[in-house]
Amino acid sequence: MLDKQRSTAPYRALAIGLGLVLFISIGAPYSIWIVGSSEITWSVFPIGVGVPFVLLVLVNALLKRLCPSRALAPFELIIIVVMGLVCSGSPIFVAGYILAVISKPYYGASPENEWAAFVQPYLPDWAIPHDRADAMRHFYEGLPAGQSIPFAAWLGPLFWWLTLVLAIYTCCLCLTVLLRRQWVEYERLAFPIAEVPQLLVKERTGAALPPLFYSPAFWCGCAVPLGIILFNMISYFQPGFPQLAVHRGDGVQLFDGVAPLLLLIYFPVIGFTYLVSTSISFSIWFFYLFSLLQSRLANWADLSLEHPDAFVWDWQPLSWQAYGAFCAMVLWSLWMARKHLRDALRQALGRASAKDEDEMLSYRAAFIGGSVAGLYVLAWLWRSGMDLHIALLYFASMLAIFVGITRLAVQAGLHYLTAPLVAQALPFAITGTAIAPHNIVAMGLSYGTFGDVESIFMPSAAHAARLGETSRHPRQLTIAIALAVIGGIVATWAFMLYMCYEYGGGNFRSWFFQPGAGAGGIAFDTAVRQLRNPWPTDWGKLAYFASGAGLYSALSVFHYRFYWWPLHPIGLTIATTWMVRRIALSIFIAWALKSIILRLGGVTLYHRLRPFFIGLVVGFFLGVGTSYLVDIIWFFGKGHPILHG
Repeated sequence: MLDKQRSTAPYRALAIGLGLVLFISIGAPYSIWIVGSSEITWSVFPIGVGVPFVLLVLVNALLKRLCPSRALAPFELIIIVVMGLVCSGSPIFVAGYILAVISKPYYGASPENEWAAFVQPYLPDWAIPHDRADAMRHFYEGLPAGQSIPFAAWLGPLFWWLTLVLAIYTCCLCLTVLLRRQWVEYERLAFPIAEVPQLLVKERTGAALPPLFYSPAFWCGCAVPLGIILFNMISYFQPGFPQLAVHRGDGVQLFDGVAPLLLLIYFPVIGFTYLVSTSISFSIWFFYLFSLLQSRLANWADLSLEHPDAFVWDWQPLSWQAYGAFCAMVLWSLWMARKHLRDALRQALGRASAKDEDEMLSYRAAFIGGSVAGLYVLAWLWRSGMDLHIALLYFASMLAIFVGITRLAVQAGLHYLTAPLVAQALPFAITGTAIAPHNIVAMGLSYGTFGDVESIFMPSAAHAARLGETSRHPRQLTIAIALAVIGGIVATWAFMLYMCYEYGGGNFRSWFFQPGAGAGGIAFDTAVRQLRNPWPTDWGKLAYFASGAGLYSALSVFHYRFYWWPLHPIGLTIATTWMVRRIALSIFIAWALKSIILRLGGVTLYHRLRPFFIGLVVGFFLGVGTSYLVDIIWFFGKGHPILHG
């Protein structure tokens, strides 16, 4: 239980949290694009948050010994970690994508790609930085000596994009508030990712360190990933020295003609998956194998889709099937929450006395704030060029993905995941692309805020709500979240603009800003392809979508109606994604170990060994943090990335 008495004035925590936000906002792009080291923000609980937070807990323990009055209270630590979590998706997958997309339509135009004819006439000037005085060429190639950064070209467009991002985040925060009680108290979802910060801030009478640190099992768990990473680091200094190949990604071909099973071990995935039901972990593993078999059969039958979607790195028909299951999961989740949502609405209207004092916002504020923010998003999309019905379809698809990924994170402990499809895919499948061209170009622009989605805001907000439950002042977290989000995006944009104009964005170790391609290239090449070869409603995609939704619904009925039914439907929603392909072996290991432990020692042995699996997460954080530091000092620009996240 967190100390409620010391959570009333979190000014220190806000200041330290903003420092963490600044570190993440600068450190994430700096690590992968400049140093060439690990990607530290590609998950729900990323390395960029985990490493500083563990170090902060250790420093705080020292303060408890030397100067107890200056030590941080548990809720202050929670504020800090929440600020880190909610800003972790901003540097790469929001701020970075927006810059990569809106900087490209004029600089990247060529006679071959025909952007000048198909894209540029329909661009909203207020959302695109002007290219006067070669502002975009210098962005990609670097400023000539003696010239200053042309901030004037960016301020207007970035302001409008910031308002869009904040409106989307407000919708997500309000949805989180409205769904928290349903997920926590009525469905009792596990929230396994929240276990790590909860255990790290837990206090023990008379002890400086959390009780977790006094468990031998915890230190044994830490030693496994940390020891492997430290051993592999020898090869940094001695090329040719043998490595333990747990992060290499060699593959085993299970079926001919399909992607191999990657022999990657993600220790945080093993740690978090140990904390969820074995029926869930088995479901993910089972449906991953099932998707491989489906791919083999589909290749044999030569089944394919005529119109592929952008930013979908998997076999497209199965991605549509999985997306149907994904949306069905969201609808089933909302259906199960119907009574709670009705009570929350009555409370917002003053017709009931439902309890909302322990929420980050009142239910009235959540309904009004979410509605106003949603209307602003629709107005922004309409102003950018989308017809209203297209904007509604896109916005609904986007929110469904946000809710679905959040549910998967809090129920299945999947801290490293993405959706089967991007939000733009469903509107085009329904309406086709034989529509007014300004819709197509506006949808291309929308990839700036929803493209290759790897780390998003809403799961972090849900974990913030979970972590703040035991505080008397959970609404302090709302202030912390707002500061973290705004500060993170602004700091990232300022840093990226400086780096791009100093060194040239096209020279980074990143595909985002590749001069002839990159994120903007994918977005606008897709728009040109859709405009040159328009198609009507794509019934093939919708058929795969319907088959996935139907299969998920049938499995859900079996799961909730028959206690003996062994297969949870959740794996069907994401088994085809490239991220699950990378973590499938780790999920299998966690499922197998937990199954054996429960069979041998029951719940008692499960609880005794839980610190070991938490240690796998913390040890991985410490190992990657050490590798990152070594890369900065000795291998700057030629770093050694370790997995994602």
